[in-house]
Parts: sequence; C-alpha cells; structure tokens
Amino acid sequence: MRLSEDKVRRIAERLHDELAQENLLIYRELAGSKAGVGRAARVKAIFDFIVEDLRREDELDAEVEKVLTTYSREIKGTERDILFRKHKEEIARKKGYIL
Repeated sequence: MRLSEDKVRRIAERLHDELAQENLLIYRELAGSKAGVGRAARVKAIFDFIVEDLRREDELDAEVEKVLTTYSREIKGTERDILFRKHKEEIARKKGYIL
C-alpha cells in the first residue's frame, strides 16, 4: 500500500467531515449512543473502503508488472508508461474494476 494507515485514516476523517459539512452525508445517530460513536463507525467504513481500493490497485500493478516482464526486450521510459497504463486498463476492465 502506498499510503500509511495513519494517512488513510486522516483522509477518511477529512472526507467524512467535508461530506457532513456540505450536507452530503445523511445518517441518523442511534438513540442513547455516546457522542462520536456513529462518526467513528462511518470513518471506519470509509477507511476500509479506501484500504480495499488501494489493495486492488496494488494487485493490478503487480499483475501489469508480470505482463511487462514477458516482453522480449526491455521497455523503458515513455513507452513503458504507455504500455503499463494500457495493460492496467485492460486488466481492470476484465476484472470489472472502474478506473
């Protein structure tokens, strides 16, 4: 994963707070629950989603690296970037991921 868990957690918290501030996050606090418990659960859900997405991204990158190693010659620079992106989009499409 390219980001530390701490950074992902901060992103999740900020995303939650920005969405709530703009009234784009609709939720109900459970009656009798402690203040902040609902927020923590929502932030955790956002955190889990981001971590899963980053895990899939890492898997895609590893799969593309495998494909690029099968080429008969060494690929460098811009050509490698173009082929990497092309193969990544193709593999993601086959797996049903949205890029």
